[in-house]
Amino acid sequence: MENSKVTELIKSFNQHEVKAFTAYISSAYFNSDKRLRNTFDRILGFNNEKKAWSRKDLHKELFPQKKFSDQKIRYLLTDLCRHIEYFLSLRLLDANKLIYRNICARALSMRDCEKAYDFMHDSILSSQHYRNAAFYFHLYDSAENHLNYSGKKQSRKLKFDYSETLTNIEIFYLAKKLQLFCEVINLKNVLTGEYELHLLDEIKNLSAKLPFSEIPVIQIYYHILLTLTEPGKEKHLEQLEALLKNHANLFPPPELSDMYQYVKNYCVKKINQGDAAYQRRLFEIYKTMLANRPLMYHDYLSQFEFKNIVSISLRLDEKVWCKSFISKYINYLKPEERKNALIYNSAYLNFISGDFKGAIRKLREVEFTDVVYQLDARVILLKSYYELDDIETFFYHASAFRLFLLRNRRISEYQKTINRNLIKFLTKIVRAGTRQSKLLKVKKEISAEKNVADLKWLEEKVEILM
Repeated sequence: MENSKVTELIKSFNQHEVKAFTAYISSAYFNSDKRLRNTFDRILGFNNEKKAWSRKDLHKELFPQKKFSDQKIRYLLTDLCRHIEYFLSLRLLDANKLIYRNICARALSMRDCEKAYDFMHDSILSSQHYRNAAFYFHLYDSAENHLNYSGKKQSRKLKFDYSETLTNIEIFYLAKKLQLFCEVINLKNVLTGEYELHLLDEIKNLSAKLPFSEIPVIQIYYHILLTLTEPGKEKHLEQLEALLKNHANLFPPPELSDMYQYVKNYCVKKINQGDAAYQRRLFEIYKTMLANRPLMYHDYLSQFEFKNIVSISLRLDEKVWCKSFISKYINYLKPEERKNALIYNSAYLNFISGDFKGAIRKLREVEFTDVVYQLDARVILLKSYYELDDIETFFYHASAFRLFLLRNRRISEYQKTINRNLIKFLTKIVRAGTRQSKLLKVKKEISAEKNVADLKWLEEKVEILM
């Protein structure tokens, strides 16, 4: 397919954007070349038909009676790309009122439209905006523009107040530096290369002092940084949670979600270290996030986040809450993900509730395409056959599970190891029956290994038989 750039741009449009761009490209104000509307329509048709096309194909559609001209098509495609990029820039500008007002204020100041400029400048300062790092950068930009404009209007002998300009750029710098520190430290195990955290101590010291200790965006990233660098001090997490709860409305949903991700990661690490109390804490964090409408209505809920919420609620025996959550929030997932997510998580709820046959029936309804679902579904089936004492099916499934782990290259070695060990030890428990000496041996082997999927459940099964 030729001209992948224009194809990529048009494929990125949703239905509303297709209509909006059609109106844009049809407007004589924005576009005087009527051929561009036809070019857009034809490429859109190729995309909708999922049909590969070439410049010759496009030329034949647009100019059926004329000899092929590669230059003519290239010029049309270049102009169409330029218009699409301009259209997308306008949409982004329209969506970000603060950027728009800053640009508008600068344009008015350049024309010396004093009343209009004063009104626009006041709107920048008084309007409601998110208070993230970008906000303070745009305030700095506005303050600097105002300083320059005032300089043109007043005598050079007058003293100008630089405090607003300096304060805003300092807040932006500190907030952004803290945010990047957090990202680098959080990802240090997966990032390649060494990243020096210049001025780390100085930034931390400044963040704890006035006036920066009263700026929510600085304090949130400062406390995220403390949870990463001083994980043993639980007070940092408590202060972070309080800050997020009190200032959630100051941040755009994607950034607020990222902030909460640090809190969740902290709890997961503590749970993995054996601190079961953090399971309840993590569950309450999820409930707080679910109650935040901007977070929930901004975008689709991740199917894996959905799965994690089901899992943690069932670990805490919150079966009624879990059933209600699945029913209420399944439609927050992408449409193409809902069927698999509903079947898997409903099956897991059945299993935890002791309805092992119900879990098996549900998991047989669909062939999961995602490897995570495939893996976890096989674990539930293995455990269900064990609980039902269906020995013949258990051994058949255990054999198929081993083969699945052997052949699937998308599963990490760690996941292969812990699931192979689950199969191995659960098979040994089945074969041991009620013979105490063999069960004791299996119990010791499990204790020595530790790298086992669903370790706690497996240990409970051994204890029940002893």
